[in-house]
Parts: sequence; C-alpha cells; structure tokens
Amino acid sequence: MRDWNDLRYLLAIARGGSLAAAARALGVNHSTVFRRLNAFERALGVRLFERLPEGYVLTAAGEGVRRQAEQAEAALLALERTAAGGDYRLSGDIRMTTAANLAHDYVAPAVAAFRGRYPDIRVEIAVSDHDFDLNRREADLALRATAQPPEFLVGRRIATLRWHVCASPAYLQRHGRPRNVDELAQHAQIGADDAFARIGVFAWQRRAVPPERIVVRANELNTMAALAEAGVGLALLPSDQVRSGLVRLFALDAAFDGALWLLTHPDLRHAARIRAFADFLHERLRADPRLADASPAPATASTRARRPARTRGP
Repeated sequence: MRDWNDLRYLLAIARGGSLAAAARALGVNHSTVFRRLNAFERALGVRLFERLPEGYVLTAAGEGVRRQAEQAEAALLALERTAAGGDYRLSGDIRMTTAANLAHDYVAPAVAAFRGRYPDIRVEIAVSDHDFDLNRREADLALRATAQPPEFLVGRRIATLRWHVCASPAYLQRHGRPRNVDELAQHAQIGADDAFARIGVFAWQRRAVPPERIVVRANELNTMAALAEAGVGLALLPSDQVRSGLVRLFALDAAFDGALWLLTHPDLRHAARIRAFADFLHERLRADPRLADASPAPATASTRARRPARTRGP
C-alpha cells in the first residue's frame, strides 16, 4: 500500500459508479482518477473494477479491498473528528450545510452578525437539498428541516415547522379566499411531482384534490412559493418559507408538522468554534419571529394523517 489516497480513489469510484462521478466527488479531473486506479491495480496485482458500458463495477477482489478501505476510512474520520472536537480555539473554518431558502433567509444574516463577534472564525455554507454526511465530515453543522433526524447525530430543535395554505393577494382578489381544507378543491393549486409527492402533505394533496385542480407541479419548495407568489394558484408551504408576496390562509393538520434542527456529530460538539457558531445560530433562530407559528387553525379536521415519530434531542 502506497498511501491513503489510493483507497479514497477506490471508494469514490465504487460509490459513484464511474470515473466522472469519482472525479466530481474528489475535485480532480477524469484523467487523474483513471491514472490513479490503473496504478493502484498494478501495485496490488489484481483487477479491482470491471469496466462495463453501464459503469465501473467492483470485482470480487475489489469488494474485499472496498470493505477494508471503508474500515480504514471510518477509523481515520473518527480520529479526525476526535482531534477537531478537542480544538478549543475560537478560530478556524466551519462548514455548514442547509437548504437554499434557509441559507438565504436565515443563515446569511446570522453569519454577518456572527462575524462581528468572532472575526477569526470563517464559515463556509454548502447549499443543497442533499443531506451531507456529517459522519464523513462532509460538513460540520447541518440546519435541516426534518421530522426525524438521524439517531447518530446530536443537535437542537429550533422550531416546529407547520404546513400552511398560501396564496398571493392577487390570486385571492380574483378567486376568493378558501376558509378551510374542504374548500381547497374549488381552487387552482400547485402540486408536487412524483418524486416530491413522497412527502406526507403532498401525498394527502393528491388524494384530496381533484387532478384537474393541480395546474402546475414542481419538485422544490422555493419554486412552489414563487409560483404561488406569481398568482398561479394555492401552495402548501412549511412555515420557514416566508415571502412578502404571500398570505398564509390557514395551517394544515399538525400531523404533517416537521421541525427545524441544528445538527452536528457527537465528536464535534465540544469544538470551540463549532459550539460558538451553533450557540449563536440557535439563539438567533429561536428568537426569529418568522419561525413562530401564528397561523389560524383550519376550520375542519379533514387532513388527518399518521403523526411521524419524534426523535429525542441531545
């Protein structure tokens, strides 16, 4: 074995299924991955991957090396987290991941204020709807909207996220204001595409609303909010989606509630810079009136759904 990077390249190819995917994950070019793999195979004297038209598939020998590589990776990441968790300096880098609307509306203003207090701490914000793997240190902190965060993470619950029926003033002026869920079927609505319909509130919408009332579909909440703001129809949005051009009409059943969590790995929670930023962001978000639910309850209770299991925080 020459160095750990050989195993990093193998794992990236195995997880991505191609040289191109591995190159993207590692931040290198395609030819570098190709050269590293060929050199690794020559050094070991075995073929690790079958080169197939549909991608790179591990051979039996490659599977064995992958298992050992994952064990080595886990040990190195644990060592790295332990070292980082014992860092008591209020300086250095923090990588945080969150969704686009949370980054824009909540995190960005908080970072500006945080920098005034801790000028030696640099914050990197990775915006994505993909859940970064905090166990592999793809990020140090995550601000996530979820009903049930992973058991292996620790964190604090920021707020309950209720789902609301929202519309633009222009739409309400043209079509009137629904008073409860039973009147939704009389209105044009923005629905979810097939993949996004796995979310409970959108699965309910598909059952409860006539198909012809779904006038446009989307797979992302910011787009749904923009469509509603443009007057296309009613949108079902969580309470962290705050727009000046939308009116919250009423809340849907509490069974659809989610929560906003600030999460980190247990090994990192005592790192001074991470703790400082987490405490600052928690305090600021808890005090943010936009995350306080003040919407009227629906006049009927016809949106009953199974309440998701709650996860106990640290």
